[in-house]
Amino acid sequence: MKQETFINSEQVKSEHEAGKWMGAFMILAGVIFLMGTAGITIAGHSPSMLLALFPIYWIGVSAYRRYKEDGRLTRRVISIAVFAVLPFAYMAAMVLGYSISGLWPLGIIIVGVSFLLLSRSK
Repeated sequence: MKQETFINSEQVKSEHEAGKWMGAFMILAGVIFLMGTAGITIAGHSPSMLLALFPIYWIGVSAYRRYKEDGRLTRRVISIAVFAVLPFAYMAAMVLGYSISGLWPLGIIIVGVSFLLLSRSK
């Protein structure tokens, strides 16, 4: 008896989407390492500090996936996005030469406000 295999089209679409994100991730990593080997600096800093973008990138991807699942901005999407934006802001401040010692209290305030706003009942 012949056995048939069915492929879930949603699974194939999801795997294709994951392949796009992984490809973009690999291109970003390659560019960072290429800049490092070429002796390029960013505001006097080594481009290897851009490796901190990787966790920020994956948090952003997670927020985007949640947004696609929910179809709109929800509490879940915003709470994930806040934790991608704050580290990015700190890194940008370091590159631009600002003292981040004054920024971390602002980050705590933003997280606190997001918890208060997102803890309201639907």
